[in-house]
Amino acid sequence: MKKTLLTLLMFFIAIYSNAQNCPSPSAQIDLDVNNVRAKILNGGDLWWNPTTQINTYEVPIGSSKNALFCGSIWIGGFDASNQLLTAAQTYRQAGANDFWAGPISVAPGSGNLSIAPATCTLYNNLFAITKAEINTFVTFGIASSGIVSWPGNGNVSAGQLPFLAPFFDANNDGIYNHTSGDYPYFNLSGNYPVNQTTGLTECNDYLFGDKSIWWVFNDIGNVKTETNSGPIGLEIRAQAFAYSATNSAINNTTFYKYQIINRSSGTLFQTHLGSWVDADLGNASDDYVGCDVGRDLGYVYNGDPDDDGGGGYGINPPACGLDFLQGPLADANDGIDNNHNGITDELGEVCLMSSFMYYNNVNGTPTGNPNNTLDYYNYLKSIWIDGTPVTYGGDGRGSGTGATTTPTTFMYPNNTNPLFPTPWTMGNSGTQANDMRFIVSSGPFTMQPGEVCYMTNAVVWARTTVSGNPLPSVSELQAASDVVQLFFDSCFKFSAISGINNHEEISGVKISPNPFKTSCTIHLEQTNLKSAEISLHTVAGKLISLSKYNQVPDVINLGDDLKAGVYIINIREGSRIYAEKIIKLE
Repeated sequence: MKKTLLTLLMFFIAIYSNAQNCPSPSAQIDLDVNNVRAKILNGGDLWWNPTTQINTYEVPIGSSKNALFCGSIWIGGFDASNQLLTAAQTYRQAGANDFWAGPISVAPGSGNLSIAPATCTLYNNLFAITKAEINTFVTFGIASSGIVSWPGNGNVSAGQLPFLAPFFDANNDGIYNHTSGDYPYFNLSGNYPVNQTTGLTECNDYLFGDKSIWWVFNDIGNVKTETNSGPIGLEIRAQAFAYSATNSAINNTTFYKYQIINRSSGTLFQTHLGSWVDADLGNASDDYVGCDVGRDLGYVYNGDPDDDGGGGYGINPPACGLDFLQGPLADANDGIDNNHNGITDELGEVCLMSSFMYYNNVNGTPTGNPNNTLDYYNYLKSIWIDGTPVTYGGDGRGSGTGATTTPTTFMYPNNTNPLFPTPWTMGNSGTQANDMRFIVSSGPFTMQPGEVCYMTNAVVWARTTVSGNPLPSVSELQAASDVVQLFFDSCFKFSAISGINNHEEISGVKISPNPFKTSCTIHLEQTNLKSAEISLHTVAGKLISLSKYNQVPDVINLGDDLKAGVYIINIREGSRIYAEKIIKLE
């Protein structure tokens, strides 16, 4: 649907004496390998056509029903002189833009950043490749056009980094050349290296999915007219991918991995990184949004049982969410449980969802569209435009049903925020269902010069068959999110989710303590299980133990012989399933 666009007068200043002059990025392509057709763009935004203002996040594919309108990466922080710098994107209103195509050049000696307009034009592209193409090349030596034109290397003589898009280097010469056996780096073996310090499997610098789309963009290519910020010096390599799968959760999901490089010579402090989503679920005028704190999930669902009107899904409408799967490394010894696993300051800790914020599509109000650099940064931190922190309950500003004066960073978490026992949703706050947008973000953290950080998101979609209430779709979405999280934690191994497909969740399982140091206890008294199979896996999918449960005993002790680490417990009985992470501490 046509959006109400910001109309404001913008004043520009030259940030660099050598200001760049890149054209706005314009490439687009569809990711359409499973039950989703998602429009991918190369300018930081996703899922729509900026020229026609028509969205394409079609699910089910071929249905002409769209679950999202637009989305983008947002990031902000302070430089050493305490100047706030941001980079974000919304609707490119009046040509507004914060991102341009291509890799950054760094001048030796001075460290000055630049990018030639010709480079921006060269990388005004999206590089699509399928795993099937790679298998054909490895087996038969037949190179597709995607393999031949893969942008594996940067121009070192121009100050670019030597490696760009990930590739398998057959002869280890550092130069991408398909005639030497090099190919875009799908890891065909499925075996990934383990970090010897943290003990965690590392699978960042590869391609994933049955189809992957790769592109590179930056925030220095011209004057920023979206946030009106100065340049940060970010080079962002992005990958959108999906799997065609018999597992319904994975078949209805698309993934987005961002490799973010600080190419500047300055440190970015108090950094917050996230994804902005304009969530139009079918008919956009009757939506609610919310979050699940433990699942690091922000979502949209219908405000009533019938998504009627133009583009609506009809009765039993679905829910759709953005699952924050991976964030940047947390600052050492920051005293924050950044990944919500009950452990503070462990080795390799990453920042996951620290904030869920929504705002309205109106101008000139404290709860409306952002106008300047500070507005974008505040929204990443759950702070309203007028500088007021979000408070729990009601309208998030101390008014309305259930309002408090207690600050929080998670809006509308229902009952998933352990700090607040009273459920809070858009529905019980008295908010009218409408056209919503939200931000899922992570931070604070520090980005040093040359540092690389990662953000991986999944867009998950699920639909209930239960009539009369839109909330069952949220429950289905949460169950799908659990499957997607297991899949991601295993470096996208289907063995980790083997047998999980359209299952009813087993309720009443209690595992405590979790995390634990010696052992934990599985309580099954409230499950009504008659018999079940209980298995324990590593996050990489390796089976540790398998046992049968036949009502005796109702309490099972686990963990005495386990090494410290993260494991997955699975309980199955027929079509019913339960899955949860357990963590053993040192």
